[in-house]
Amino acid sequence: MRTLKHFCSFLILVLLLVGCGKDNDDPNPNTSTATFRVDVSQTGDYQKFTRIITIAGGDFKYRGTTDSVPAVLLGDNLNTASFSVEAPNVEELSISTMTGFSPVETGPAAMTLKFSVYKNGTLLEEKVFTYSEATKDKSEELNYKAN
Repeated sequence: MRTLKHFCSFLILVLLLVGCGKDNDDPNPNTSTATFRVDVSQTGDYQKFTRIITIAGGDFKYRGTTDSVPAVLLGDNLNTASFSVEAPNVEELSISTMTGFSPVETGPAAMTLKFSVYKNGTLLEEKVFTYSEATKDKSEELNYKAN
């Protein structure tokens, strides 16, 4: 029991020291950042598919609004055929998707999911993924660095 008390005290001390460590308040960090914009469009029978999309790396807002983008886009967040999000000061943009044909729907069905990625207003890449009723939990990953 005494050993457990010493261990817990040591653990609290370590956590306190780590939590109170020096913050990096350098106004000119060595990492570069960029403004990233992602245009997402869906065509075909996209409502017959289960789709989960995450767009991470910054404080993304829907373009033309002050509305924050949820950490995970699914269900009602993906009912529209297209949307656009943007965030400044992003070091690395990460886009992940998981797509599968809904088990409560009937085929045939096909859909296309397109990502247009812009860095500082310049198109970096357009990536198109195509799915059919045979698609089961297909994942895709896209990553972009500011530098």
